Amino acid sequence: MTTTIETSPATSTPQLFQVAASGDWQGRLRTDIETRGFTFTVAEPEGLGGDDTGPNPLEYVLGGFQGCIAVVVEVVARERGITLTDLRTHVSGTIDLRGFGGVHGVSPSFLAVEGSVRLFADIDEPTFDALVAEVERRCPLYNLFRDAGVTPDIRWSLNV
Repeated sequence: MTTTIETSPATSTPQLFQVAASGDWQGRLRTDIETRGFTFTVAEPEGLGGDDTGPNPLEYVLGGFQGCIAVVVEVVARERGITLTDLRTHVSGTIDLRGFGGVHGVSPSFLAVEGSVRLFADIDEPTFDALVAEVERRCPLYNLFRDAGVTPDIRWSLNV
C-alpha cells in the first residue's frame, strides 16, 4: 500500500491525517508495537528492571524527531529545487528522573532537547537559512516539543 500526501499551502480546508499503532505488553517493561505492518519493541534497560530488547520510549521519541526533521528537510529541499548530498542528525534530551520516580512538582518530560543537523548541499547561506526556517516551521515533532514548552536547541550547519 502506497500513501501519497498532496497538500497545498493555499487550501483552507483541513486535510486531516491519522496515524495509529497497537501495543502488546510483554512484561518486564517491554511492549511490542505494530503500525502499518511494521513492528518494533519498546523496552527499558536491565538496570531499570527491563529486558533491554529495544530502545526505551524516550529514545524512540528522539529517533522519531530526527527522522521527522530529515523528512521535512528532504520535502522542503525538493520543493525548492535543492539537491541534498548528505544529511546528518544528532539529538539528545534531558529529563529529571525524579519526575519519573513520582516526585511531586518535578516534570517527568524532557526538560531540554538539543542537537545538531549537518546539511550538505550546493546552496548559499540565505537559501540555507530560509530552508532551516521552513523546516522548523513545518516539522510536526519540532513543533510538538515547542508547543510543550521545550523548544529544541538545534545547531544547523551547512557543508561542514
